[in-house]
Amino acid sequence: MSYAPIIIFVYNRADHFIQTYNALAACKEARESDLFIFSDGAKNESGKVKVDEVRAAVNTIKNSGDFKSVTVTESSVNKGLAASVISGVTEVINKYGKAIVVEDDCKVSPFFLNFINKSLDYYKDNKKIGSIAGYTPMIDLPSNCKHDVFAAYRSCSCTWSTWADRWQNIDWELKYIKDFYKSPGLIKKLNSNGSDRFIRLYRQTKGNGSSWSVRFGAHLVKNDLITVYPRYSYITNIGCDESGVHSKTDDAEKMRVDLSKAIENPVLTDVEIDKQIQKIMKKHYSYGFISEIKKFIATALIVIKERLR
Repeated sequence: MSYAPIIIFVYNRADHFIQTYNALAACKEARESDLFIFSDGAKNESGKVKVDEVRAAVNTIKNSGDFKSVTVTESSVNKGLAASVISGVTEVINKYGKAIVVEDDCKVSPFFLNFINKSLDYYKDNKKIGSIAGYTPMIDLPSNCKHDVFAAYRSCSCTWSTWADRWQNIDWELKYIKDFYKSPGLIKKLNSNGSDRFIRLYRQTKGNGSSWSVRFGAHLVKNDLITVYPRYSYITNIGCDESGVHSKTDDAEKMRVDLSKAIENPVLTDVEIDKQIQKIMKKHYSYGFISEIKKFIATALIVIKERLR
């Protein structure tokens, strides 16, 4: 097995980073893995203290020997998460051909790196696969689903991996958005695992949002690529405490999983989209019938308006 480089993006939560780092270091594959840490700059002078706390924590571990190597990049300015992820992943993946990305508030299972690296090797030549997820929500899969992995159109943003040929040529400026306006099928596919996806994508084009993940997910959908998910999650989120930009306490219950179920040696198989699983995923990532109706109407109005332009 070849080991992909690991990337952690950090900002101003030292306590979360330390937990994330320690859990990653507990994976036996860590000693064979190169770790890259990208530290974003503070937004203002008052935020510099917490950024400095994170950088101090990073400096205490970079020579620990927990990983094959540790490379730290500190930005002197605040890029924001989206710009940091896009530039950081591009830099590493262009050099190594693949990469594993972990957010700084994710506690991983000791079996996480085994699953991700094994999946990167197994699916690398399957051009239907766009990415590998490390996180799976606590959902009840259909009784006829017996495999250790399944597929979905929704990409994962908190722990994931991909290859250079899937990451390259992404249109981060969303020049292809008109293809979605013209194709109800594309919108349906994008929203098949959550009715929020198209509206969030549209907001990006209007400067109301800065999400690399919704753009990456739309790129995969547009190119008919799917994401492989583990049956049982290899990470649990520890950041839903209002400490981050997207870390509402209301999401804590949805993000919490039981890591004891993570499979030590998963059996990988070819995956296809299962309509039952898509419906279960969509229900999890949506907020009830009324919310679904509102988003459906909002989406229809957006499409009509943009077609009339």
